Amino acid sequence: MSGELSTTTATRVADDLRRRILFGELAPGQRLKIDELAALCDVSHMPIREALRELQGEGVLDVFPHRGAVIRGVDREFVVNFYDVRGAIEGMLAERCAQRADASTIEALTAASEAFESAVEQKARLAADRSFHYAINLGADNPQALRILVQGRVLAEALRLRFGYGGGRIEAIKHEHRALLEAIVQRDAAQAGEIARRHCVGARDDLLKRLA
Repeated sequence: MSGELSTTTATRVADDLRRRILFGELAPGQRLKIDELAALCDVSHMPIREALRELQGEGVLDVFPHRGAVIRGVDREFVVNFYDVRGAIEGMLAERCAQRADASTIEALTAASEAFESAVEQKARLAADRSFHYAINLGADNPQALRILVQGRVLAEALRLRFGYGGGRIEAIKHEHRALLEAIVQRDAAQAGEIARRHCVGARDDLLKRLA
Protein backbone atom coordinates (compact mmCIF):
# COMPACT_ATOMS: atom_id res chain seq x y z
CA MET A 1 0.00 0.00 0.00
CA SER A 2 2.83 2.38 0.89
CA GLY A 3 4.40 1.73 -2.52
CA GLU A 4 1.16 2.67 -4.30
CA LEU A 5 0.87 5.80 -2.17
CA SER A 6 4.44 6.78 -3.03
CA THR A 7 3.80 6.27 -6.74
CA THR A 8 0.63 8.37 -6.58
CA THR A 9 2.48 11.13 -4.75
CA ALA A 10 5.37 11.02 -7.23
CA THR A 11 2.92 11.32 -10.13
CA ARG A 12 1.30 14.34 -8.48
CA VAL A 13 4.71 15.91 -7.88
CA ALA A 14 5.78 15.29 -11.50
CA ASP A 15 2.56 16.93 -12.72
CA ASP A 16 3.20 19.91 -10.42
CA LEU A 17 6.77 20.33 -11.66
CA ARG A 18 5.64 20.09 -15.31
CA ARG A 19 3.11 22.85 -14.63
CA ARG A 20 5.71 25.06 -12.95
CA ILE A 21 8.12 24.60 -15.88
CA LEU A 22 5.36 25.16 -18.44
CA PHE A 23 4.28 28.44 -16.86
CA GLY A 24 7.79 29.72 -16.20
CA GLU A 25 7.92 29.32 -12.42
CA LEU A 26 10.91 27.02 -12.98
CA ALA A 27 13.21 28.06 -15.83
CA PRO A 28 15.50 26.21 -18.28
CA GLY A 29 18.98 25.93 -16.83
CA GLN A 30 17.73 26.17 -13.25
CA ARG A 31 19.13 23.72 -10.73
CA LEU A 32 16.56 21.83 -8.69
CA LYS A 33 17.66 20.63 -5.26
CA ILE A 34 15.78 17.76 -3.66
CA ASP A 35 15.54 19.47 -0.26
CA GLU A 36 14.07 22.61 -1.82
CA LEU A 37 11.63 20.67 -3.99
CA ALA A 38 10.48 18.61 -1.02
CA ALA A 39 9.70 21.80 0.86
CA LEU A 40 8.06 23.38 -2.20
CA CYS A 41 5.80 20.37 -2.84
CA ASP A 42 5.38 19.47 0.86
CA VAL A 43 6.46 15.85 0.41
CA SER A 44 9.35 13.60 1.44
CA HIS A 45 12.48 13.02 -0.63
CA MET A 46 11.36 9.68 -2.12
CA PRO A 47 8.50 10.95 -4.33
CA ILE A 48 10.70 13.87 -5.40
CA ARG A 49 13.37 11.47 -6.62
CA GLU A 50 10.77 9.35 -8.43
CA ALA A 51 9.25 12.45 -10.05
CA LEU A 52 12.68 13.65 -11.19
CA ARG A 53 13.39 10.27 -12.78
CA GLU A 54 10.06 10.47 -14.63
CA LEU A 55 10.85 13.94 -15.95
CA GLN A 56 14.36 12.84 -16.86
CA GLY A 57 12.82 10.08 -18.99
CA GLU A 58 10.73 12.74 -20.78
CA GLY A 59 13.86 14.74 -21.62
CA VAL A 60 12.86 17.65 -19.37
CA LEU A 61 15.66 17.31 -16.81
CA ASP A 62 19.22 16.13 -16.46
CA VAL A 63 19.56 14.35 -13.11
CA PHE A 64 22.90 14.10 -11.31
CA PRO A 65 23.46 11.63 -8.45
CA HIS A 66 23.59 13.38 -5.07
CA ARG A 67 23.36 16.80 -6.76
CA GLY A 68 19.70 17.10 -7.74
CA ALA A 69 18.68 18.03 -11.27
CA VAL A 70 18.93 20.78 -13.87
CA ILE A 71 16.12 21.77 -16.24
CA ARG A 72 17.40 21.27 -19.76
CA GLY A 73 18.28 24.36 -21.72
CA VAL A 74 16.23 25.20 -24.79
CA ASP A 75 17.77 26.80 -27.86
CA ARG A 76 17.61 26.70 -31.65
CA GLU A 77 19.18 23.23 -31.78
CA PHE A 78 16.63 21.88 -29.30
CA VAL A 79 13.72 23.28 -31.36
CA VAL A 80 15.06 21.88 -34.65
CA ASN A 81 15.75 18.44 -33.20
CA PHE A 82 12.41 18.29 -31.36
CA TYR A 83 10.34 19.12 -34.45
CA ASP A 84 12.43 16.85 -36.71
CA VAL A 85 11.54 13.91 -34.47
CA ARG A 86 7.96 15.06 -33.97
CA GLY A 87 7.39 15.55 -37.69
CA ALA A 88 8.64 12.08 -38.56
CA ILE A 89 6.59 10.35 -35.88
CA GLU A 90 3.41 12.41 -36.20
CA GLY A 91 3.44 11.98 -39.97
CA MET A 92 3.45 8.23 -39.49
CA LEU A 93 0.78 8.40 -36.79
CA ALA A 94 -1.47 10.58 -38.97
CA GLU A 95 -1.20 8.01 -41.78
CA ARG A 96 -2.09 5.23 -39.38
CA CYS A 97 -4.95 7.20 -37.85
CA ALA A 98 -6.43 7.78 -41.33
CA GLN A 99 -6.43 4.03 -41.83
CA ARG A 100 -7.93 3.17 -38.45
CA ALA A 101 -10.03 6.15 -37.26
CA ASP A 102 -13.46 5.34 -35.87
CA ALA A 103 -16.40 7.60 -35.07
CA SER A 104 -15.10 8.49 -31.59
CA THR A 105 -11.74 9.59 -33.03
CA ILE A 106 -13.43 11.79 -35.64
CA GLU A 107 -15.65 13.28 -32.93
CA ALA A 108 -12.66 14.07 -30.71
CA LEU A 109 -10.75 15.64 -33.60
CA THR A 110 -13.72 17.77 -34.61
CA ALA A 111 -14.23 19.01 -31.05
CA ALA A 112 -10.55 19.86 -30.61
CA SER A 113 -10.39 21.64 -33.97
CA GLU A 114 -13.43 23.73 -33.09
CA ALA A 115 -11.99 24.49 -29.64
CA PHE A 116 -8.79 25.81 -31.22
CA GLU A 117 -10.72 28.00 -33.65
CA SER A 118 -12.81 29.54 -30.86
CA ALA A 119 -9.96 29.97 -28.35
CA VAL A 120 -8.77 33.50 -27.65
CA GLU A 121 -6.18 32.90 -24.93
CA GLN A 122 -2.79 31.31 -25.47
CA LYS A 123 -3.27 28.61 -22.85
CA ALA A 124 -6.63 27.62 -24.35
CA ARG A 125 -5.13 27.41 -27.85
CA LEU A 126 -2.26 25.29 -26.60
CA ALA A 127 -4.64 22.95 -24.77
CA ALA A 128 -6.88 22.58 -27.83
CA ASP A 129 -3.90 21.95 -30.11
CA ARG A 130 -2.61 19.32 -27.70
CA SER A 131 -6.04 17.65 -27.64
CA PHE A 132 -6.19 17.60 -31.45
CA HIS A 133 -2.85 15.86 -31.81
CA TYR A 134 -3.54 13.56 -28.88
CA ALA A 135 -6.72 12.35 -30.62
CA ILE A 136 -4.75 11.55 -33.78
CA ASN A 137 -2.00 9.81 -31.85
CA LEU A 138 -4.48 7.83 -29.77
CA GLY A 139 -6.40 6.81 -32.89
CA ALA A 140 -3.16 5.52 -34.43
CA ASP A 141 -2.74 3.13 -31.49
CA ASN A 142 1.06 3.04 -31.30
CA PRO A 143 2.11 3.30 -27.61
CA GLN A 144 5.82 3.04 -28.42
CA ALA A 145 5.65 6.10 -30.68
CA LEU A 146 3.68 8.02 -28.07
CA ARG A 147 6.39 7.42 -25.47
CA ILE A 148 8.95 9.02 -27.79
CA LEU A 149 6.68 12.00 -28.54
CA VAL A 150 6.47 12.83 -24.84
CA GLN A 151 10.17 13.70 -24.75
CA GLY A 152 10.72 17.45 -24.76
CA ARG A 153 7.02 18.30 -25.11
CA VAL A 154 6.84 20.30 -21.86
CA LEU A 155 9.87 22.42 -22.81
CA ALA A 156 8.52 23.06 -26.32
CA GLU A 157 5.12 24.09 -24.92
CA ALA A 158 6.84 26.35 -22.38
CA LEU A 159 8.58 28.11 -25.28
CA ARG A 160 5.29 28.48 -27.15
CA LEU A 161 3.53 29.93 -24.11
CA ARG A 162 6.36 32.40 -23.60
CA PHE A 163 6.84 33.55 -27.20
CA GLY A 164 3.39 32.98 -28.68
CA TYR A 165 2.59 32.62 -32.40
CA GLY A 166 3.84 34.77 -35.26
CA GLY A 167 1.59 36.71 -37.59
CA GLY A 168 -0.62 34.43 -39.66
CA ARG A 169 0.42 31.25 -37.85
CA ILE A 170 -2.86 30.81 -35.98
CA GLU A 171 -4.85 30.98 -39.21
CA ALA A 172 -2.42 28.53 -40.79
CA ILE A 173 -2.94 26.10 -37.91
CA LYS A 174 -6.70 26.34 -38.29
CA HIS A 175 -6.41 25.54 -42.00
CA GLU A 176 -3.99 22.67 -41.38
CA HIS A 177 -6.22 21.17 -38.69
CA ARG A 178 -9.22 21.27 -41.02
CA ALA A 179 -7.25 19.74 -43.89
CA LEU A 180 -5.83 17.02 -41.65
CA LEU A 181 -9.26 16.20 -40.26
CA GLU A 182 -10.67 15.98 -43.79
CA ALA A 183 -7.87 13.66 -44.91
CA ILE A 184 -8.53 11.37 -41.95
CA VAL A 185 -12.29 11.36 -42.59
CA GLN A 186 -11.59 10.46 -46.22
CA ARG A 187 -9.09 7.79 -45.10
CA ASP A 188 -6.41 9.36 -47.29
CA ALA A 189 -3.35 8.17 -45.37
CA ALA A 190 -0.77 9.68 -47.72
CA GLN A 191 -2.39 13.12 -47.59
CA ALA A 192 -2.81 12.96 -43.79
CA GLY A 193 0.86 12.12 -43.32
CA GLU A 194 2.01 14.89 -45.63
CA ILE A 195 -0.16 17.51 -43.90
CA ALA A 196 1.05 16.40 -40.47
CA ARG A 197 4.68 16.72 -41.52
CA ARG A 198 4.11 20.17 -43.07
CA HIS A 199 2.29 21.18 -39.89
CA CYS A 200 5.38 20.36 -37.81
CA VAL A 201 7.67 22.22 -40.20
CA GLY A 202 5.43 25.29 -39.93
CA ALA A 203 5.43 25.07 -36.14
CA ARG A 204 9.22 24.71 -36.10
CA ASP A 205 9.88 27.64 -38.41
CA ASP A 206 7.43 29.89 -36.59
CA LEU A 207 8.94 29.13 -33.19
CA LEU A 208 12.47 29.69 -34.50
CA LYS A 209 11.44 33.13 -35.76
CA ARG A 210 9.91 33.91 -32.37
CA LEU A 211 13.09 32.82 -30.59
CA ALA A 212 15.18 35.04 -32.88
